[in-house]
Amino acid sequence: MDREKFCERLRQARLESGLKQESVAKFMNLPISAISIIESGSRKVDVFELLKLSELYNKPVEWFLNEGKKHQKRRWYDKDPLVAEAIALMQIAPVKYKKSTAHAIIGFLKKGSLVKE
Repeated sequence: MDREKFCERLRQARLESGLKQESVAKFMNLPISAISIIESGSRKVDVFELLKLSELYNKPVEWFLNEGKKHQKRRWYDKDPLVAEAIALMQIAPVKYKKSTAHAIIGFLKKGSLVKE
């Protein structure tokens, strides 16, 4: 994978997470300008930074490195198109909707005795 594609993935992950560069910079303990420079490809990302970004964006490290979508088929929810679509929509939803949706799903599953508390 080339640097341009890698940096594009970093930016895409940040946007899908609904985060601004300022929030990422604070989490990474870096100046805001560093995030911009990283996303533009002018600064390299070390392995520890990539691990932190992966955690922040809730994406596996492989997602940033693989060009195709082969890695995505390994996720349990990709086997069911409806569940995969629901999760994809939750990933791009604003944080308040993510949380309310998560609470609704958890409540539904607990009420139906589908999961143990």
